[in-house]
Amino acid sequence: MKKSLIALAALAAVGAVSAQSSFSISGRMDAGVRYTAKVAPGAANYTIADDGGANQIRFAISEDLGGGLRAVADVGMRFDINTGLSQTGGTRPLFQGETRVGVVGGFGTIKLGRGLTAVQGPIGGADPWGVTTVAGTVYAPGFATDYAAGGEGRIDQGIFYTSPNISGFTLGATVSPRKLTSATVASTKTHHSLYAGYSAGPLSINVGHEQNRVGDTMTPIWGSYNLGFATLIAHVNTIKGGTQADRTGVTFSAAAAAVNSGGSGASAPVAAGGKIDNYGIGAIIPMGATSIRLGYSTWNGNGSAGQKDDVKMGAGVRYSLSKRTYLHANVATQTRKNNTGTRPDRDNTKNTLFDTGVVHAF
Repeated sequence: MKKSLIALAALAAVGAVSAQSSFSISGRMDAGVRYTAKVAPGAANYTIADDGGANQIRFAISEDLGGGLRAVADVGMRFDINTGLSQTGGTRPLFQGETRVGVVGGFGTIKLGRGLTAVQGPIGGADPWGVTTVAGTVYAPGFATDYAAGGEGRIDQGIFYTSPNISGFTLGATVSPRKLTSATVASTKTHHSLYAGYSAGPLSINVGHEQNRVGDTMTPIWGSYNLGFATLIAHVNTIKGGTQADRTGVTFSAAAAAVNSGGSGASAPVAAGGKIDNYGIGAIIPMGATSIRLGYSTWNGNGSAGQKDDVKMGAGVRYSLSKRTYLHANVATQTRKNNTGTRPDRDNTKNTLFDTGVVHAF
């Protein structure tokens, strides 16, 4: 009898511990056909491609520590659905999405590791497509959070803080220390990212400021308003390039964050000492299982003197087969002016982009 009671007590203890912890797996699978009218020499016009590089598997862990505290950990693996390699043909980290661990309490959330910064996380809301498809709105041209490969929107060696929601207000901050990069670069700048947002009823408005390790900065303001029959979205962003001295010896292997243009965007960073003025508007119009998305954005090249405005317009339709699966089709045009390279898909030309596919979230 005693052995039976001990066994039952042990099982009860295990059950209590299990009840205090949770582990979840989620993700997204998407694939479709993409067409780009003007491509780099030797490249294909048609490709089987994912919907904005968003194929991923996420692992989330949460443990109740008592006293209102929880331990949390998040890992996000992004991959190429065509090859099974990590995102972008294996050039990005295996866990490109996120690798962070931290604690949550009444003070908010503190995490350490690598992930989207305080600004780059919520700013995806400036795009009606949620940073997917060739039609996506350009909302941060020329700015890369980290110039290392896979650093688009993410920072390593980071401390991440998000405040609790207080009467609709939320604050966020990310800091990452300087680090040695090569024998020719003595030290880089401290990365920082600051965010403030307010959301109540149909209105959402947000502001941010971020500096990367070579002194490039961006200061975006974006927001949305739900009219009932449609949600309107708008953003303004100023991107400034750091000094040439800050870039000495630095190799910019990361594409500019949030250009999202199906291969016809500017992958170079904002010019040293340059300034990019970026504007965009968009709308999401729900109609039962179908929704229409529209977007328009403009910016002045890479911020170099004499650069004229680049313009992108996009339209798309999404049809939900269920709460987790939908079909989509999108088209965009992008006009680039006064560039002086040799790329037919980027220089002084108008390009047409199209994609269609199926997306399943789990």
